[in-house]
Amino acid sequence: MRIKKILAICLFFLLSCSFYATGNTREQLEIFELNLIDNNGPKFYFVSVLRGSHIVIYDKDGNKKQSIQPIFPDLEDDYKKNKYQLPLKYRQSFLTASGISETDNLFVYNYEYNKLYSFPISKLEVFAIKSGCLPTDETNYQFGFGLELNQLPQDYDPNDTTFVYIGKESPFAQEQLTLLNWQKINDKEYDYLAQTHGLHYYLRQSPFSLDYPKCGSLIIKNAKNNILFNDNYVKNSVNSMPLNGKDKDHEYKKQWTGKLFKNKPLVVFGFYSMFGGDCPGIDFIDSSFPSYDIRLRCDSRFVYYSCKLFLKMEKMIKIKRR
Repeated sequence: MRIKKILAICLFFLLSCSFYATGNTREQLEIFELNLIDNNGPKFYFVSVLRGSHIVIYDKDGNKKQSIQPIFPDLEDDYKKNKYQLPLKYRQSFLTASGISETDNLFVYNYEYNKLYSFPISKLEVFAIKSGCLPTDETNYQFGFGLELNQLPQDYDPNDTTFVYIGKESPFAQEQLTLLNWQKINDKEYDYLAQTHGLHYYLRQSPFSLDYPKCGSLIIKNAKNNILFNDNYVKNSVNSMPLNGKDKDHEYKKQWTGKLFKNKPLVVFGFYSMFGGDCPGIDFIDSSFPSYDIRLRCDSRFVYYSCKLFLKMEKMIKIKRR
């Protein structure tokens, strides 16, 4: 009888440990952007996954090679092409380096209209897209998946309201998100207020910002006036951070909140963190879920278009010199 009791206690202890480990193990969500590529060729959508410098190729003896030159079939052009399609025999090297399987899916989620699109990885081509204009080599290409224009609705604009995830199942909750409706308020402590989900979203403008709020703080409180979230944001020279609303030329839809992910707390996003680089962060409104639980990959959009702009300016300068 005593042995049975000891076994029961041990079993309970093991189950408790197992539950604790499962409940406290969180997978980092890696979220990508969808970019429209239109440099010197037919337009297509592109999801950048890896830089060329992160891809490892093995030689016939199984040794690692630092160069990925075999991926490019026509190196005699000295990397003049903006786009290369990855040969089939090197596709697996890319998938292994990126941790992606042929059985995964690429999920495109438009959170403005709550629409989810799914594409099997096995059906998508892998491309290398040049990410700069200066003399380069294979390491300065972005590698990722291409989508043809007809694979998404006509006139689809990926730049503002789209997130991409790659995996077996979609992490998106598909519960319509809320666009934060900012109102200017007369308050000694805060400058703007938005209310939804039973929460109060406050923006405090920095005293050094004399016009539109370029830097300051986002504070979120519950109905009991307890602070659930408090972080700084910034607007720098590269990225603009207009608040939601309309002016004479544009309608801005930048800051959103709601249940973005399954089995996760509410999020707020659309702000540039003081230390977050060029990516607008996605933050959980829950201190027990830190922001680094989500990795937002958005460092590629600017280079695709800056290259085109650079070439256009260079051409204009040459014409002027003539």
